[in-house]
Amino acid sequence: MLDQSATSYELMKEAQSGEKGQKSGTIDDRGYAVVGRGIKKYFEDLCVLDDLSILIPRGITYCLLGPNGSGKTTLMRVLMGLIKPDAGEVFVLDEPIDRLNRVYSKLGYMPQLRPLYPDLTVRENLEFYGGIYGIRDHELKKRITEVLEIVGLSSTRDRITGKLSSGMYQRISLACTLVHSPELLLLDEPTVGIDPVTKESFWDYFRALTKEEGNTIIISTHIMEEAERCDLAGFIRAGKMMAESKPDDLKRIAGLTTLLKLKVKDPEGAFVLLKDLSFETRIADRTIYVSLPTRDSLPEVLAIEGLNPIWFELKEPTLEEAFLKLAG
Repeated sequence: MLDQSATSYELMKEAQSGEKGQKSGTIDDRGYAVVGRGIKKYFEDLCVLDDLSILIPRGITYCLLGPNGSGKTTLMRVLMGLIKPDAGEVFVLDEPIDRLNRVYSKLGYMPQLRPLYPDLTVRENLEFYGGIYGIRDHELKKRITEVLEIVGLSSTRDRITGKLSSGMYQRISLACTLVHSPELLLLDEPTVGIDPVTKESFWDYFRALTKEEGNTIIISTHIMEEAERCDLAGFIRAGKMMAESKPDDLKRIAGLTTLLKLKVKDPEGAFVLLKDLSFETRIADRTIYVSLPTRDSLPEVLAIEGLNPIWFELKEPTLEEAFLKLAG
């Protein structure tokens, strides 16, 4: 098992400890949008979620990372109450999933393929999804105007949905997810096929939802640049939560370090000096390569007496490298 500074299960136990007057089988409101422990889900003999635990605070963007088939979409469907786990506890907005109907109007789910009606106009699709949540008349018209502006489709409201491009279809799908102002958004690869300008506007809106309005977003993506934008990330492999932390910390959890390249007058002497000081060091083509625990270690290395660096360069590990390492 990979080293984790704090798993969701450990955090949840801390949240539950020492609470007085807590009802059996419930979890008190300590600012969490999602709490899950020991979640298991089988499809016939295949274990898709394997004793998975997760803890997502309110008011953040949480990224689900993992290879295809790791269980990300299944977890989202469990959190939406669309499929029932075979074991474990799950609480969404303080309600267990067997009572999810109490908060269902506060949830928004954008699957990879949302079933829009191709023969209806964009506006009619939005009216349909808004009506499901009981939004009517003036309020519905107002929300449709707002969400179409968010996704950049204000001028397409009367166009037939089935005649639009795949990128526009994806934008309409997000608009339908947002039309009832959900408190918790679950977005399964929402930016696939979206142009860079619209993608940036999506993320500006996501940031406003979490930082200004206190909403919570759970997003799955294979785009590492998007994962870097999230407050927390959970890496799932084969149905298990392998690591859960800030995106930058995933690199450390994966065992990746900052690499320092050094040019010095005496490479062999510098190599011995650094090894004697317990730095992980190698030498190639008269260049010294030093693995630093953190970027903050750089001044300490450069100040080593007798090292006398002529030139240096830092190479930070990428989240994509961490993804590949964690994926095994």
